[in-house]
Amino acid sequence: MKIDLGNKSVTIRKWKGKDKKLFLKLLDDKSATQYQIMEALVYNCIKEDIVLSVDEFRYILSRIRSFSLGDSLDMEFLCDECNEISTNTFKITDVIRPNTSTLNVIKVDGVEIRFGEIKNRELYLKYIEEDDLFDMLLRIKSINGNDSYSLEDLVDYFDELDIDVIEKIMSEFHENKFSIDDTNNIKCKNCGHASLFKFDELPNFFPETWFG
Repeated sequence: MKIDLGNKSVTIRKWKGKDKKLFLKLLDDKSATQYQIMEALVYNCIKEDIVLSVDEFRYILSRIRSFSLGDSLDMEFLCDECNEISTNTFKITDVIRPNTSTLNVIKVDGVEIRFGEIKNRELYLKYIEEDDLFDMLLRIKSINGNDSYSLEDLVDYFDELDIDVIEKIMSEFHENKFSIDDTNNIKCKNCGHASLFKFDELPNFFPETWFG
């Protein structure tokens, strides 16, 4: 199955028995890394050799789950109006929606930044935990035509930029990169009260039978 990510598309397959077996084995292994778990759940199921951003990874994981085990999930919600719990059924593809904007170039106050794909997965995952700025830095191909910047050079370059210029650049970056929208309006089945809910975690994403 082909999945559109804006600047690129990826081909996914369903989880196989070996993927489930490896995932559960890694969960029991205290020395297992997040890279290994990401490999088991997503990267082993992608045909192309690519590095996914945080949002791309979450989106592809959700689509692999839907493709492999079905699109519907039952979730319990505590209403903040009537204080009653209701169970709602949702489609994963409805509550996790992609924004497939294409990020190619940003031009701000005499700074022209051209972007490419993230190239180093482990480096990306290491630095993205430290500072959201690296989500952008590790995609930069060139600045004002100069394509020889190292990561250290890019950090130094942005350290010397005026803060208002950085804010404009980051605003355009977040507006144009691939992202997901997982905030949804949920209506209580008991009283009809509607409230916003962010689906950043999905209960029962993996079947309970996997862990029995």
